[in-house]
Amino acid sequence: MRDNALLQSNPSELLGIKTRLTVAAVIVIVASASLAFFFSRGLINLYGDSMAHLEGARRILDSRTPGYIEIGTVWLPVPHLLMSLPAQNDFLWRTGLAGGVISTLAFILACWIIFRLSCRMNVSLMAGIAALAGFMLCPNMLYLASTPLTEPLAVLFVLLMVYELLKFRETGKSGALVAAALAGFVGTLTRYECWSLLPFAALFVFWAKAGNRSERFRGALVFSLVAGAGPLLWVLHNAYRFENPLAFYEGPFSAKGIYARQLATTAFRLPTDGSYLVSIRYYLEDLRLVIGVWPLVLCLLGIMAWAADASRRAQRAAALLLLVPFPFHIQSMAKAAVPLYVPTLFPNTYWNLRLGAEMLPAAALFPAFLIPLGGSRRLRTGVLATILCIIGLQCWWTARFGAAELAVAREGVLNSPCRTRRQQLLTEYLRAHYDGGPILLAAGKWPCALPEVGIAFRQTVSDASTEAWRKASMQPETIVEWIVRGNDEPVDWLMRAHPEAFGRFEIVFLENVPGEGSLTVYRKKPD
Repeated sequence: MRDNALLQSNPSELLGIKTRLTVAAVIVIVASASLAFFFSRGLINLYGDSMAHLEGARRILDSRTPGYIEIGTVWLPVPHLLMSLPAQNDFLWRTGLAGGVISTLAFILACWIIFRLSCRMNVSLMAGIAALAGFMLCPNMLYLASTPLTEPLAVLFVLLMVYELLKFRETGKSGALVAAALAGFVGTLTRYECWSLLPFAALFVFWAKAGNRSERFRGALVFSLVAGAGPLLWVLHNAYRFENPLAFYEGPFSAKGIYARQLATTAFRLPTDGSYLVSIRYYLEDLRLVIGVWPLVLCLLGIMAWAADASRRAQRAAALLLLVPFPFHIQSMAKAAVPLYVPTLFPNTYWNLRLGAEMLPAAALFPAFLIPLGGSRRLRTGVLATILCIIGLQCWWTARFGAAELAVAREGVLNSPCRTRRQQLLTEYLRAHYDGGPILLAAGKWPCALPEVGIAFRQTVSDASTEAWRKASMQPETIVEWIVRGNDEPVDWLMRAHPEAFGRFEIVFLENVPGEGSLTVYRKKPD
């Protein structure tokens, strides 16, 4: 009990230099080996979203209009900015490592923070080990940490914010509050899920410390102003660049815009549309597939343990912020046209399963609350060993069919745009016939052809290049030699709106692919 009292007064006593180095080494080895494992199997750059992120990152420096103007409307900018330099290397760009390395680094830092967070929150090294194991031994998160997707970065900034808020509650230091707010600021420019955390985090700041109401209000205000600057900047960016402050939410490339076109063309409604109960059912099934049943059971028991322990409930209340993604995704699925398909429920396919990974920090942290602070060391060791056995068995069960059969990897394999016939046809045609000259094409619509053929984005004009795009609607022959046109995409819309402007271009390739649509390639007629 004397050791426990010491640890409660000084949590840093938990982690000697040998312990820190050992834990850090294990994290780096596991993360690096995971990246090498998935890369060696050709799995890290399958998602259309991952290719779109790499394209957005590369365009920041490799385009006709490099710089700020290449930051788009729906994708938030931080992941693209972080990937922009490595994406200039052709090998890293084509293989996906430009984003995979960034995600792996984010995963390493997230592992370290959840370890430190659990140690500090529970005043227990064993609790830190339990939380680290729950987070690090999730095969689906290990896969995501090797890809150019944005979930690992978002998880990192959420964990950093929660950790700094815990420090603020314990110490009252303004530095911790500002650090939490800055983590929130960067997080809100990484993924939209982080936006939903801000009001709950501001309430935590208000209630975290004793003091008069005005002092607590000032703390919450400082946090809100700094962290809330992220969403404000994005709204202002959309208003300036796209003349609509909510273009990211209701524009043609937003979830709502895509869903509206889906309804207009297929009349297929999302199973979760308008129903919170159905959305809960789908998301719980997603969590089962991505995280696993037993970690979720441990998480539920951990929540119960938190609620039952009145003496430490307030000390560990910051952990509740990690539960916010659950209601956010339920709301998004039911009311904001965000699709989530799981193979075990209608329409029995894979789409957006990785949304479940954002609940992994909660599923990893709350089981650590089951380890008692008091009692015998044998009891604490026994509880930790039980948790680790359950996590290890779940890890084996999830990965038992191999890397490509992991839920989130399977989604990438099945839905990779490079498997579609149109993408393959365009790649084959350009490889055989492209002999130079600028190409007009929609940003993000043909993510496979340019990396495969080796065409730099500065050789393209797209809807991401505002001024050149406007010129293409009037005098396209002065700026491009080639046009790549699909159906129901920006180039198609442009050519339908201004057919007279494209009279000097002739069709050199045309193919209608059942179930996918058309592909038309134009070339400027000789003078």
